Amino acid sequence: MTNFSSWQEDPLRPDDMIAGFVLLFLGIVFILLYSLVAYFMYSHDKDIVGFRFLFSASIADILLLFNYTIWPAFTILFKSELITTDMRHWVQMYLDWVWFSMCYHYMVIAWSRFAAIRYPSSFRIQSRTFSYTLCLACYVAAMIQVLCTHFQEWYVTFYYEPSHYGMLSEDFEKYLNEGQSLFFATFHFLMIIIPAFFYGTALFLLLKQRKNGLIGQTFTKPVSTQSRTEARLIIPCIFNSIVFIIGQIVITIGTGEGKWATWTVMLLFSMNSAVNPVLLLMFSNIIREKFKQLFIKHKPPLSRLYSTVRARKETSSTRCVMDNISSGEPSNDDRIIDHSYL
Repeated sequence: MTNFSSWQEDPLRPDDMIAGFVLLFLGIVFILLYSLVAYFMYSHDKDIVGFRFLFSASIADILLLFNYTIWPAFTILFKSELITTDMRHWVQMYLDWVWFSMCYHYMVIAWSRFAAIRYPSSFRIQSRTFSYTLCLACYVAAMIQVLCTHFQEWYVTFYYEPSHYGMLSEDFEKYLNEGQSLFFATFHFLMIIIPAFFYGTALFLLLKQRKNGLIGQTFTKPVSTQSRTEARLIIPCIFNSIVFIIGQIVITIGTGEGKWATWTVMLLFSMNSAVNPVLLLMFSNIIREKFKQLFIKHKPPLSRLYSTVRARKETSSTRCVMDNISSGEPSNDDRIIDHSYL
């Protein structure tokens, strides 16, 4: 306690500023990026059913990014827990609710990828009400789980400790020996096994369909386009599950001792959510196209003039295409633009 009081009274040191500002920078960047990706997914959720589940998960992920980057950054930079001791238990309930919600979304998203491949026709016509009801169930189940566990005698509260750059438990021995550690380990194991089953089955079906020539053909119908887009969403979902597994293994094994060890745990928790928008940008052409349109809309006038000059110097075939566009006749590129999202 004396060391903490001394640290509180001292001015911010370089390592304090590095720890705080790195978390703050990462939090701001990835929350803004994820918010844009979430908006793009929500705007297309009528056509791409899988975006509904990913959009719902993005809400939990954005909250997690705030919880494990912005919040601890402020505690470090202000050298304060920011809440009273009596509020720790209620804050822990909120933190666990968001975390459990994210974990349940892993299971629901994995099921959605399986359903999109196993039952493509019925999945395509799934109502938004049904989809978002399933998503809401993740948040409700998480709240029920929190209420059932937080008032047990064996439950130990964790809190933000500014001088340790992360979270500490009020009684770590009790956490390890009286059931809470086992509870979290069991829960996380289930959240790994259940999605792994759905993803494994979905990949098996996908490979079987490719072998039979049902996928990989030229897609010209909107229905086929939607099916292939839904199938491609399995890639970022699987990668994100792998990141979650790696993070849990590292945290279970341990990151060492000291303030940088607890800071690393905060970083691992936050990166688990931060990787999602990056993966979606990498593997979803729809989201990439939306980002391109966003930047093209705000292109400076000189850039637009330069683009016009370059267009005039293109080959004759390119000029023909431009003439078709200006005359209102769709070019071949225009006819297939929807399929470029694949």
